[in-house]
Amino acid sequence: MQALWFEGVGQLAWRGVEDLVVGHPLEAIVRPVASTTCDLDRAIVHGLVPLGRGFPIGHECVAEVLEVGAAVHRVAVGDLVVVPWHISCGACPPCRNGLPTACTTVPGLQGYGASIAGDWGGLFSEQARVPYADAMLTRLPPGVDPAAAAAVSDNLTDAYVCVTRGLSRHPGARVLVVSSLPSLGLFAVDQALAAGARAVDYVDRSSRRREVARTLGADVGAEVDAGTQHLQYPVVIGATSDPALLRDAVLCLAPGGHLSNAGMFFTDTPLPLWDMYQRDVTVSVGAVSVTPHVPAVLDLLRLGRLRPELVISVHDAEQAPEVLLARDMKPVLTRPRLIGTPKL
Repeated sequence: MQALWFEGVGQLAWRGVEDLVVGHPLEAIVRPVASTTCDLDRAIVHGLVPLGRGFPIGHECVAEVLEVGAAVHRVAVGDLVVVPWHISCGACPPCRNGLPTACTTVPGLQGYGASIAGDWGGLFSEQARVPYADAMLTRLPPGVDPAAAAAVSDNLTDAYVCVTRGLSRHPGARVLVVSSLPSLGLFAVDQALAAGARAVDYVDRSSRRREVARTLGADVGAEVDAGTQHLQYPVVIGATSDPALLRDAVLCLAPGGHLSNAGMFFTDTPLPLWDMYQRDVTVSVGAVSVTPHVPAVLDLLRLGRLRPELVISVHDAEQAPEVLLARDMKPVLTRPRLIGTPKL
């Protein structure tokens, strides 16, 4: 099979590697048929994060099940499934408590497509191993386009979790999204409106992303306006890895408000704790345990409540090295199924 490797800054290449076979009763082998870039992947490809080089890339996809172990019962050969970015057993105490990123059977942030995530391969490859198929995989509902659902593995579900954390505390609130990332902020706009936000304000220096956010239904701006936006929002979503933008986002929280930040920081990042203390606000950060939330996000797609087609662009998987180096917001790479046809 062919696997897409990150060779160095601005360098992606296909490598021929051995085909995978099931080696354990709980495993499945899958074929990614719609793979997309996490916002982290774009940073990796352009050398913006300290993750080294020389590894298979990609950790968001919908895949076709090619083979299953004898103890796999929830999915079958030919099913289309969402493959979550993280590896988890489904049986340890953290997994049973809804925190599969803290799985103790597979400790650490084990997942696909990064040097810090273990040796699980990448989801732009032609095949991938899923060690705990029943615990990890969720079947795609009939009628849901695999390309539209590719980001459910990570970014689209990250946005869902960030939004619901805030709006569950402040139902119907006006939401502020402060973004500097290719897709997370746009997905947060879509998820917030689907979750019943009264309105969404979107801040991003990218004119292209502002236009997409406007099409999704947000009011847009290029910068946080300290005169009108500070202390105004019960719910703020940070889709950024920029410490200055995160600080601006925190300062926009109204008293008692909540901020969820979906961006990754690789160094200690200062926060305005005295201001936060005076307003009694809360902030959540961290790797999102997407697996428990995948069914809810797929249901929103099935019902037509989300519009990822406004954020993604679709390309042939063979074009991956060229497409992933371009400055596209959310490219989805597709390849044909081997066993079945999509269930409509």
